[in-house]
Amino acid sequence: MENKTIPELQSLLDAVEKKYGRPIAAHNDFNTLSVVLDHECHEILSSSTLKRLWGYVSLRTTPRKSTLDILSKYVGYKNFSDFRTSRLGKLDDTSGYLETSYLPADEIPDGGILRIGWEPDRLLLIRRIGPILFEVVESHNSKLKVGDRFEASCFFKGLPLILPTVYRSGEKLPSFIAGKEKGLNLLQIEP
Repeated sequence: MENKTIPELQSLLDAVEKKYGRPIAAHNDFNTLSVVLDHECHEILSSSTLKRLWGYVSLRTTPRKSTLDILSKYVGYKNFSDFRTSRLGKLDDTSGYLETSYLPADEIPDGGILRIGWEPDRLLLIRRIGPILFEVVESHNSKLKVGDRFEASCFFKGLPLILPTVYRSGEKLPSFIAGKEKGLNLLQIEP
């Protein structure tokens, strides 16, 4: 497929990042976004396709209309044509600053405990056991159990915690989302 320029493509990618809540720039971001699109739009876009769109890999081709339609649905439009029409005559308002508190994994001490919570009445205590690897040490009203392990590079207050990969007793579980409706409401490093 030849590489044609689509003027609204960057605007669409910016809108996706705005809804996602942060820049999509790391390997795990593409995996997570793929899961989120499947969950919210009931459409599958592979992480490989997403990496090509964002230029994360060197092969950048013109995206298929179906790919643009899925991303447009994710940001609240019927399809890509509807997204394009909505942008006519508007100033570029698709980028901005995320105004929420966050906690990068590397700010949690090795072996440190993080308390996270979300509605309704969910609480986890997790221990940092690697640069971005965590293990559940206490679980209250959550489907995650003591001993479950997952990777997370950052925790955002007010945004959902999306875990593309969770391991229980060495077995890979399906992707997990915490705080789907209102996001995390508690982020606290234990003393």
